[in-house]
Amino acid sequence: MAKPSSPKHLADLIDRLAPALRRTQGSGTDRGPRVALLACLADEGPSTMRDLATHLHVSPQAVTGLVDQLEAEGLLARERHPTDRRKTVIRLNDHARDNVKAARAVRTDGLSNLFDGIPKEDRAAFARVAKTLLDRLT
Repeated sequence: MAKPSSPKHLADLIDRLAPALRRTQGSGTDRGPRVALLACLADEGPSTMRDLATHLHVSPQAVTGLVDQLEAEGLLARERHPTDRRKTVIRLNDHARDNVKAARAVRTDGLSNLFDGIPKEDRAAFARVAKTLLDRLT
């Protein structure tokens, strides 16, 4: 058995933690690819379909379907690219931006409860490691 601090043991923990976190956050219209696309636009600003597909690791066809649906719901708009008329830029509207902000607040509140009862020093150590991992992954 690997030591609790070994890289293999830690990798196994992350591998099990990721799906467990997803399960705690539910499903439906407030989760999944829809939210990922809206969050991407909120974070990165207006983007082309290809850039969205690359960022979300999905096919351009999948992005087109999501954009069609979200546009029909009035959450985003398509605009001509300012310098390349062959491209379309996808932009959030204010209502969608508010939805992303509200969804993130609910998610953060729910996730923060996981840290109840964990000593401050352990939370600080977790924060340092999580930041290092995020820096390496982005």
